[in-house]
Amino acid sequence: MSTASGPAAGPASFELLVGPLLIGVVVNAFVFGICIMQLVEYFLGRHRDSWKLVALLAWVFSIDVFQVASSVAMLWHYVVANFTNPAALASGPWEYATLPIFNALTTLPIQHFMAWRIMRFARSRTLFAFLSALSLAQAALGCAAAAGGLRSTALAAHVAIVPLADAWLAASVACDMSITVLLMYYLNKSRTGFERTDSVISRICRVTVEAAVPVTFLCLLDLIFLTTTPNNNLHYMFALPVGRLYTNTLLSTLNERESLRRSLEGDNSTPSRQGQGQGISLGVRPPPFSLLKKKRKKEKN
Repeated sequence: MSTASGPAAGPASFELLVGPLLIGVVVNAFVFGICIMQLVEYFLGRHRDSWKLVALLAWVFSIDVFQVASSVAMLWHYVVANFTNPAALASGPWEYATLPIFNALTTLPIQHFMAWRIMRFARSRTLFAFLSALSLAQAALGCAAAAGGLRSTALAAHVAIVPLADAWLAASVACDMSITVLLMYYLNKSRTGFERTDSVISRICRVTVEAAVPVTFLCLLDLIFLTTTPNNNLHYMFALPVGRLYTNTLLSTLNERESLRRSLEGDNSTPSRQGQGQGISLGVRPPPFSLLKKKRKKEKN
């Protein structure tokens, strides 16, 4: 989160200060567009989910809208409003320093949602408490790093909060990897030995990995570039889209339920939407025993 130059490093060039911000804003807007498509698909599916899940979607999408708008405003500050004022590069607007807060406001509820799914699988409140502690820690560290950046607008002073930002990113990666590993473990434990059911579980495992890899990869790149090159903004082009990737992970998970249910039931016709909020999704409880019993009879015949 820092662009200050160290004592032994020369001042970063204009390209390394503003260029990564431009790339980050463009990629951020692109991923946000994908999130909009996923949200439209979700509402067209007419899922009958609980108000809590709908409220979660409304919350993360509202944060995404505000964060995308603020990132554009930050870019405007540097390349338009201060186009002929190079001295503006020595300070950062509030939109620059508050990125960890926006990411924390998005990741915190989504990580808790996934942790709750794992708790339903494992029937373990201890695991939920462990994941919740990691999630709360990364959010607190992110907010602390943002507070440090807001206290001083001079980018030269931001180098002092790099260790705090590193701790935030490390805690975020640890939480994401823990969620992924636990989901994979309990999904594999849910295998029944029946081909169709196991095929659905394999698909959920694949979706889990596909959703986790981009987020973890960007967080690791953000951590590496922030630590090794704190005198420029190269890390920012990885940090900006992370929150939108979390939203995309949540929406793609919810939208996948219909296809998974159809595969599990083996019905090529359009199934009823009734009770869809309790269907199979990333981290949802295993299929009910009554459904497995019917499948067993079919496969024996």
